Amino acid sequence: IRQWRKNRAPANCSGSTAYIKDICCEGVDLNRNYDLGFSQNNYPFNNPCSDEFQGPYPFSEPETKAVRDFVLSSEIYGRLYAIVSMHTHGQLWILPYNHHKRTYPEDFKDLERLAEKAANKVYSYRETRYRIGTAADMLGAATGGATDWIKKNTPTKYVYVLELPPDMTTWFAFQIKPHWLIPIGKETWMGIQVILDQVIEETIITSRTRARRFISPIS
Repeated sequence: IRQWRKNRAPANCSGSTAYIKDICCEGVDLNRNYDLGFSQNNYPFNNPCSDEFQGPYPFSEPETKAVRDFVLSSEIYGRLYAIVSMHTHGQLWILPYNHHKRTYPEDFKDLERLAEKAANKVYSYRETRYRIGTAADMLGAATGGATDWIKKNTPTKYVYVLELPPDMTTWFAFQIKPHWLIPIGKETWMGIQVILDQVIEETIITSRTRARRFISPIS
């Protein structure tokens, strides 16, 4: 269904108001269903008819369970170096954490520096300017996000959300014009490459350091 934000979970009736005992609507916003900042008393996220309904409890949905189990699996945990979750719209380069204002991971400055470098690369292509910061600080807190949970619960360092063009002032921006698709794709890929280059550089340095530890000096 075009413009449908949530998954297709069966109708949930966990909400209520002073006038209606049970509010029943289909679907859960999967990007509110992760176990970070999740609260049963968090309007509108606890309203089943909201586009941002968080679900009845953390990881209530098979989709979020699958992502959780994947990133925590022995094959992936510790080997996932960066995550970029792409959304639309707003021209925002979003850093963790987003469940509370002025709440940041210890390596926030590292993430911020790389985001600035990547955003500058994007700007060099066709002058698309991204705002950089946490969504909580720029827009308002949003709980239960995937990238926040991954940053908090795994060793993955570079975790970002990109709200792609156009910016927040553009009308009907979710219905992007076809002729924008290729330019936005190209400039976004330029920014992603900056992140990949950083990950590759750090991975090589780490691998070399570990290798030296296992090489005994020749006596």
